[in-house]
Amino acid sequence: MIRGRLVDLRALEKEDLPMLHRLQNDEEVMGWARFRPDHFASMESLQKEYEKELAGDSDLRRTFIILEKTSGKVAGWCSLRWWRAFHTTADFGIAMDKDFRGKGFGTEVLRLLTRTAFEQYNMHKVELFTRYDNEAMMHAAEKNGFKVEGTHREGLYFDGKYHDGVSMGVLREEFERANATP
Repeated sequence: MIRGRLVDLRALEKEDLPMLHRLQNDEEVMGWARFRPDHFASMESLQKEYEKELAGDSDLRRTFIILEKTSGKVAGWCSLRWWRAFHTTADFGIAMDKDFRGKGFGTEVLRLLTRTAFEQYNMHKVELFTRYDNEAMMHAAEKNGFKVEGTHREGLYFDGKYHDGVSMGVLREEFERANATP
């Protein structure tokens, strides 16, 4: 369990798959995380996708369930991925149920995941990629020391047209400076 002030993150369990299935097929929830038009997932494909991780055999991703601290309710899920582990770089994704947005949870989840990447997995850099209009994610990232590193012109396709994406990154020292207590 990764403990925060507003939320806790716990490891994905098999019993979470129906909730994950519901959220991954919710147009409003996935609207911010949609990087491909076919983001809808069947329960069977979801089980197959998370099979290795649930068995403890995945060395590429850790998925966490976001729990609201005060109620214990599931607020969403997030994943920490290290596709470029050789270069000690990780990235992550966050999907928050609509009832839990605008409460600072995303900022805290981002901070907890980034700290976990640096402290537990010894990453040198953490990256994120988001839609150009995802101001909440970009603001949360900037509060945690992330900097815009590039624009992916018309790199995303949804709603029948192409949209820009934004990549951001933070180095360990930048994150530590942004999160130092005075």
